[in-house]
Amino acid sequence: MDKLKELLLELLKFIGESPFRLFTVILLCFLGFAGWIIYSEKDSFMASYRAQQAMPKMNGKYEEAVNFILKNTDAELVAVFNVNTLLNTRKLVYLTTRAAGHDTGHDGTNVGLLTKNHSNNEDVIGLMSGKIPCSPYLTPQSYIGFTYKNAGVTYMCRISVPADPGLFIGQISVGWKEQPQQVEIAQTVLIVASSLLFDKK
Repeated sequence: MDKLKELLLELLKFIGESPFRLFTVILLCFLGFAGWIIYSEKDSFMASYRAQQAMPKMNGKYEEAVNFILKNTDAELVAVFNVNTLLNTRKLVYLTTRAAGHDTGHDGTNVGLLTKNHSNNEDVIGLMSGKIPCSPYLTPQSYIGFTYKNAGVTYMCRISVPADPGLFIGQISVGWKEQPQQVEIAQTVLIVASSLLFDKK
């Protein structure tokens, strides 16, 4: 205890009235504390990293899947997202509209997976269980949702990649200016598009 007091006194003497020395000591304490946390939790960090690396990924055939949807439906917009359920992220990797074509301006945008939006969370839970939620799109559910509305989208369907329950590594969102006359056929097209983005081993 006496040694600790001596150390603190020496530290206070060193700092004196110098703001620079005070800042330096605070910075070193912060860095030391951060280093201690990283060291003590390194096993947890490594386990999380290995789990992420082991997760399957989409095969990158975004253009092929999107073109298949545009060719076989009258959809106005198609967006493909990369999903990481461990990090609760959903990042845009490919967005195209029938009118303007491929839009790279929003690539990498993270709209989150489970968010504060109740409608979004209901859709995500449905996607995780293998459903293909389709409904009127009245208000934007995320930042990208405003892009959907600007493209004139009033109806949307979503499907997970792959389309089976139990594995959710990607998402395809498809928007129409009007509800398709045969939603079931559109859902079948989405199932095929989803299969184009995932190679089963």
